[in-house]
Amino acid sequence: MTDQELIAYFEKVTLPETLRINRAITQFNVKEAVDRNIEMMRNDPKNAHARHRLIQIMEAIENPFSGPEIPKL
Repeated sequence: MTDQELIAYFEKVTLPETLRINRAITQFNVKEAVDRNIEMMRNDPKNAHARHRLIQIMEAIENPFSGPEIPKL
């Protein structure tokens, strides 16, 4: 997936406020995180972290995490 395709995906999708990416990661303020990562990716196309996080968010939207909760201590 190209950077442009990734950006186009986020322009069309409805973003939740909070998104469980996996057992250990919950992304709060999803829209702000997406906007920030798109901006970082545009400013530095070699920024692999921003692209990786956007892909994680996209995959979590497409396939919501359904595993067990982490027990609270």
